[in-house]
Amino acid sequence: MTIVRRTLLRHALATLAAVLLVCALVVTGVWWLAHDEAERRAEQVSHRVAAAVVVPLADRDLAAAGPEARRQLLEDVAPFRHVGMVSRVKIWLVEGPSARVVFSDEPKVEGLTRRFDPDLAARLDGGAAVVLGVPADDEHRYEQGPSQREVFLGFTDAAGRPARLEVYVPVDVTGATIRALGLLVPPVIAGLLAVALAVLPLSVALARRRDRERAERRDAALYGLAAGELARRDLARRLHDDVLPGLASAGMMLDLAPARPELLSRARESVGDGMTRIRSVLDELLPDEIDAAGLPAALRALAATGEPVAVVEIGATGGLGDRPAVLLHRMAGELLRNARAHASAGRITVQLAVAGDLARLTVSDDGTGFRPDARPAPGHVGLPLVRRAAEDAGGRVSVRSSPGAGTEVVVEVPAA
Repeated sequence: MTIVRRTLLRHALATLAAVLLVCALVVTGVWWLAHDEAERRAEQVSHRVAAAVVVPLADRDLAAAGPEARRQLLEDVAPFRHVGMVSRVKIWLVEGPSARVVFSDEPKVEGLTRRFDPDLAARLDGGAAVVLGVPADDEHRYEQGPSQREVFLGFTDAAGRPARLEVYVPVDVTGATIRALGLLVPPVIAGLLAVALAVLPLSVALARRRDRERAERRDAALYGLAAGELARRDLARRLHDDVLPGLASAGMMLDLAPARPELLSRARESVGDGMTRIRSVLDELLPDEIDAAGLPAALRALAATGEPVAVVEIGATGGLGDRPAVLLHRMAGELLRNARAHASAGRITVQLAVAGDLARLTVSDDGTGFRPDARPAPGHVGLPLVRRAAEDAGGRVSVRSSPGAGTEVVVEVPAA
């Protein structure tokens, strides 16, 4: 699966998860809002019913009221029932710890008694409207049906007895939730999809960048292994071809020296030459750490080691620190090896200068060139390593090249 397909799949799954999560949050929030709105509506309806029903009843002694009071109750409640605002009305008269239904639009519940919870009674006596759900019990067998709320209001009759108005208000929490979701969910989903589509190109670009970085790290690891193997082979070759023959010759001359004393000086020369060659190999394996002052000379030494010999141009280097100098020296060596190994260049130029707070190293050649945007060929990881080292140091690398037009690599790192 290509990186683009993997990114699209992950992006689609993330978008789906976000849509589901947001929709779940929206549904939950809307349901709670609809629930609260239903209770507010039930309380408002109860106050309107109370204004029409309680005021006339409060002027009567409910314990002694007769059929005329009941007829008046039915007339006052009828408009509310006709428009569906209420489904049932009960008037309770408090008698000690219990209460009795003295009037209702349903005659079957008149005479019903119940004990009121002390906390509920205290809230009603304090003038609060209490909204409750309708329980599924025998007391409420005549009020079962669609979703309803029962609302209690407290008042006193003409004799000063505490009484309760109970109103059953139909509510449609589910319907209100569905209607609200029908208005909210489509634009929410559309907004999430728009955001997902807007960030998709960025996700693909980041995925491609991560893929390139993984490939560069993999190539760098392979390059390190290959470079180590090449270094070991080169060391073995140089010891075998340059050092061992001279030492073997010196040994033979020392064996013949008793008979031919003139060979002793030649043996000494061979041993000295071998030591010089070994020291040269050691210097390459373990180069001396350089500082800012020694960087120009170190660059000239790198330029002179190998073919073609590079031209070195040193500008102002004031303000260059020792650590950036070491980094620039290693980068220059890597870029020179690249140019000599891959560019088939006839001329290589190395330039160093410090401008402001940046140190700039430029290595250019007139070789074959390449496409900077192309993925490096296997084993060609010198430039990615230089770029990574520069970025780790807070700098950057820019490359200008094209097939047949040579290459210019500019490295900029903080000078201090």
